[in-house]
Amino acid sequence: MRENLSIPTPLALAAAALSLACAPAMAQVTISGYVDAALEHISSGGKTLNRVSPAGLTTSRLEFTAKEELGDGLSAKIRHEMILKPDTGAMDANSRETYIQLAHKDWGDINLGRLNLSSYNLYGYADPSYGSAYSPVNNVMVFYAPWRESNAVSFNSAKFLGGFQVRATVTAGKEESDNSKNGRVISVGASYWSGPLFLSVANDIQNKTNIWDKAKKKNETSRDTYISGVYRIGQFDLTAILHDYNGYYAYPPYVGFATHGNSLQLGTRISINDQIRLFASVVRRDDATGALADSTGVTLGATYHFSKRTTLYATYGTVRNGTPGSAGAEYPIDWGLTPKAGENPEGYMVGLRHSF
Repeated sequence: MRENLSIPTPLALAAAALSLACAPAMAQVTISGYVDAALEHISSGGKTLNRVSPAGLTTSRLEFTAKEELGDGLSAKIRHEMILKPDTGAMDANSRETYIQLAHKDWGDINLGRLNLSSYNLYGYADPSYGSAYSPVNNVMVFYAPWRESNAVSFNSAKFLGGFQVRATVTAGKEESDNSKNGRVISVGASYWSGPLFLSVANDIQNKTNIWDKAKKKNETSRDTYISGVYRIGQFDLTAILHDYNGYYAYPPYVGFATHGNSLQLGTRISINDQIRLFASVVRRDDATGALADSTGVTLGATYHFSKRTTLYATYGTVRNGTPGSAGAEYPIDWGLTPKAGENPEGYMVGLRHSF
């Protein structure tokens, strides 16, 4: 259940009364989020584990949101997302989105902070599992590509001409004095959504410092292009994503390589009834240079919705890695259990998710 954050002290009540007297509307902070935990059996990284996993279907998190109507169609909004680990009760060191937004109902919105890239917000809808733990879109297709960045500014237009929308994100990168371009990303995209049809195209360009350049002055560039679509036929959503990549990809201090290739995702979401839903997704990645392994990722899942907020689920995932590439890439189903050379990671889990 979503709750308004309040502090019942005389000082807080006085401040609230003063605000109400001086302004037509007062922004309130809403706390929401997800808690997702599962029993998991997984084989990867030379290990076979039985464990409690903190996020099988959705990343567990706390979300703080405040919005204020400013009049004449304008509104302001802030949002902060913190990752939870229900298996240990700890907060994750990584963060999700945090931003401030100014929006107009007829024009769109501008956001500043840590943001999902425009491309991710487009092809993400065509991921049948919506980014679940075993999603081959996340674990194989975009494993080396940028998708959530700090120091970002984005614009999302309002829909126009019956379903068109444009998006753009620009980041300031690492903000290093010796190399101002390192980590910069430009992400632009457009979509059309009308009735049962969703189509989108997006392109990301990222600058990275060559990790072997000791002077940290040599910049390299990568490009990732996505074409995605969803079409609904009765109870079926048919999904597809085509990803083409080319350029230099690096994860300091030891991984840096140039390559190009493409990957294709095909999948479906099936609504059996109001409570039972199924999903399936397959990604095939083909690298043209041999720097990365040619791989196939698969996930299958079923969900049972007790209510709009509580969901029981079961998922299966695997990646069939080909001959290891020269960059040493082996695609995982869990980012914390890196597969060994030639290993095909595999796992399944049964879990419960609750939103509030």
